[in-house]
Amino acid sequence: MRLKFKLAVVLSLFAHMGFADEPKDDPDHLPYKMTKVVKVGITVASERGDYNPEENCTSYVITPKLATFFFNHAKSISSAETHHLYNLTSCSAKGTVTFANGDEATWTMPRGGVAFMSTKQGKFKDTAIALYCEKCGDWNDWLQAAKK
Repeated sequence: MRLKFKLAVVLSLFAHMGFADEPKDDPDHLPYKMTKVVKVGITVASERGDYNPEENCTSYVITPKLATFFFNHAKSISSAETHHLYNLTSCSAKGTVTFANGDEATWTMPRGGVAFMSTKQGKFKDTAIALYCEKCGDWNDWLQAAKK
């Protein structure tokens, strides 16, 4: 009984502690307001990086339609959310996007529902913006959703 009590006390102390590498709120996160996509350009439809040279990236090919779907369903996320949502992968694509508000950006879109973009002008100029599309995490689901 004493051991269970001591364990409960120790666990309750840890439950209230914060961890430096996992902030609950990111004071540097300025949410980017997504607007409708006007134009998407693909500079690299699919490539395999060095993270896992054995990863098969042949089926991960981003088309303008898939990229448009991603950006029309994405939201900006904080670095803490990126840490939890981003899965390391060797597969990615790159391109450009123009939004209805006039913002133009370059982007990198790894497999897994998280992308990174940098706008060329405005308040977010040259700032890395992390984006998450919940409907784009699973490749097969993304393909199906984008067909509709």
